[in-house]
Amino acid sequence: MSSIIRQDMSTKDWTIFSVKRAERPHDFMGAKKKKKVLKEYEPDCPFCRGNESKTPEEILAINGEGDWSVRVVPNKFPAVEYKKGSTAAGDRRHIEGPYLSIDGIGHHEVIIESSRHNDNIVRMDTGQVKKIIRAYRQRFIDISRDHENQLVIIFKNHGKRAGTSLDHPHSQIVATPFVPGYIRNKMFEAQRYYDDFGSCVYCDIIKYEMEAGSRLVYDNDKYLALAPYASLVPYNIVIYPKTHQSCFAETTVDDLGDLAGVLQVVLQKLYDLLDDPDYNFVVDSSPVDQSGNRHYHWHIEILPRLSTRAGFEIGSGMNINSIFPETCAENLRNQKVK
Repeated sequence: MSSIIRQDMSTKDWTIFSVKRAERPHDFMGAKKKKKVLKEYEPDCPFCRGNESKTPEEILAINGEGDWSVRVVPNKFPAVEYKKGSTAAGDRRHIEGPYLSIDGIGHHEVIIESSRHNDNIVRMDTGQVKKIIRAYRQRFIDISRDHENQLVIIFKNHGKRAGTSLDHPHSQIVATPFVPGYIRNKMFEAQRYYDDFGSCVYCDIIKYEMEAGSRLVYDNDKYLALAPYASLVPYNIVIYPKTHQSCFAETTVDDLGDLAGVLQVVLQKLYDLLDDPDYNFVVDSSPVDQSGNRHYHWHIEILPRLSTRAGFEIGSGMNINSIFPETCAENLRNQKVK
């Protein structure tokens, strides 16, 4: 067989794997990137220490204001905006013929991951990465308390192909007053699996992958990272808590170090193996009003930007992947962390 098509049991989505395409790590590096030589401080960067006046008013600082390690601020150019005392979502609906719109109310924040302009998660000490995860958790919980918000998404764009516009290391949080169809479908499929089999599909995947081992990349006591059976793109990696947790807010403070450790090791392996690839990662969690359910399982999905979606992918909604996840996992397992 020159190709095989695999289904993701958690979403029912299909991925085509073309075995005639390249499977060697260096085939995914593309042209050698010109590395920017970044300084520790840039006078024009709004996220550097000393330039705090260039950002909107601070929401959260870890390790104090003057000597902060991680800082959270409103996004200066938000996709949605928080408005205190806004009216209920139903009152913000606008009908025009067959069309529906609502006011762009929500939260859009930036997590500044370090005071140093040239820092990178792969080079930080794990304690600093833990502070970043701590800021994620704190803001996720705080934003979820606002009853206007239904979905909270934490994400990081690394590199131009991933959509970043500033070199200074940062992540973002966006909260919306509705749950989009893409998330609703994932929740529906997880619920349907639970109804059919009486268990969480993600828990079953974790159990099987731990036993099989061929797609396992790295794990510790609390978390594991694996290359999904129907990986969307080359070197797609997902990090799961080993115990069932539907919502990111269920992560305990005691678990943050373990989560930071797995995330950092995986990103270091990708960095070293693929020469600092552009990537996105997303914290995928249950909607706010479904926290604590038995069928969904929060996770972090890492998607390196090593290939481009073309006409077939756009037209069909399927992905074509040129490397099997077993090969990706083996390459990453064999990659020593420097």
